[in-house]
Amino acid sequence: MISESQLADFLQFAVVALFMIVVIFKILPAVRLDAFRQEMFEIRDELFDLAADGQISFQHPAYILLRRQMNGFIRHGHQLTAFRMLMSVIIHKISGEQDPSRWHTEWDNALTSTDNEHVRRQLERIHHKGMRLATMRLLLGSPILWIMMLIFMAQIMFQGAAKGVRQLLKAASRKALNGPINYRSIEDVAQGQFA
Repeated sequence: MISESQLADFLQFAVVALFMIVVIFKILPAVRLDAFRQEMFEIRDELFDLAADGQISFQHPAYILLRRQMNGFIRHGHQLTAFRMLMSVIIHKISGEQDPSRWHTEWDNALTSTDNEHVRRQLERIHHKGMRLATMRLLLGSPILWIMMLIFMAQIMFQGAAKGVRQLLKAASRKALNGPINYRSIEDVAQGQFA
């Protein structure tokens, strides 16, 4: 027979467990998504300021592509998950399709058409910040990718390549993303091109 104190303990545990499940699977992902979108808005504001200062035209292809990509990340950020990226890669491999994304090629062409070297570096910096933010959202939201990163970090450490925590994390995340997932797959989410 269950005593009153055992029943109280069980009910307390059940309430705490239910609360933790709600926090971990409902509230935390919503907060992470809101934070991602807010940071992407801030990066997009940097791009707008560059054009508002007259350093690049609002009609320049590089500006349009980069703004469209950031808007896509803001709009489709909830779909930026390791599972979707993995499924997208698997579908492309099975179907035998070539890389359908033209964004990267258009981006390279638009950057090349930018006459001012300083503006080109600014555009590349803004693009890099946006991609780094999207990559971190992908990595931090996936326990599977965290495990892969830990495995790759251990492998890199044992090979003697550990040159500091920051370089180690960069190398491990790069290796994890170069496997089943790459920047082009992440960029496809911004364009709404996902499986």
